[in-house]
Amino acid sequence: MEKKEDNKRSLFHKEVGEIVFTKVSSSRSIRISIRPGRPVSVTLPQRTSYAAADAMVCEKMDWIKEALQKNKEQEQRLHHFSEEDVERLRRQAKQFLPQRVAALAARHGLSYSRITIKNIHSRWGSCSAQNNLNFSIYLMHLPDDLVDHVILHELCHTVHKNHGPKFWALLDSLTNGAAKQQAALLTKYSTLLY
Repeated sequence: MEKKEDNKRSLFHKEVGEIVFTKVSSSRSIRISIRPGRPVSVTLPQRTSYAAADAMVCEKMDWIKEALQKNKEQEQRLHHFSEEDVERLRRQAKQFLPQRVAALAARHGLSYSRITIKNIHSRWGSCSAQNNLNFSIYLMHLPDDLVDHVILHELCHTVHKNHGPKFWALLDSLTNGAAKQQAALLTKYSTLLY
């Protein structure tokens, strides 16, 4: 079964469920994205045919099924956190993080607007254009040095809004040259977000 819009088509595949094809003017190649809780997404350049994109999906079907299975396993792990666990983490985070952010910002001469602490599963933290900092309650499961790394990472975004060389140089200067090493360590804990 297929649904059509101007730049979008959606079809249902018996093995992987819904697949959404979207033509994007800025896209230069066909790209397949798989995210938890969302249908398989395929973006393609305006001039590329849906048939060509569908052929690529067929070609990558084993990879798509494997990625969907991994997402399913991550979603199942998510249910290991009971409502009580989530509330406990929220209380700990709200008690600890604002004080720690304020201390690190003051120590390094950085400033921010406000802090929000949420039950976020997509990332450890973020910094808005207005320098509002957002943090996941799951930071409370990380070792202290990695909590500081995430906080400093977001504080550095109050100065540099991208991950360019200046951003990494600043973060490196605040972590005794360990920015990339700590970022790599952080990926080992990514399953805690799911």
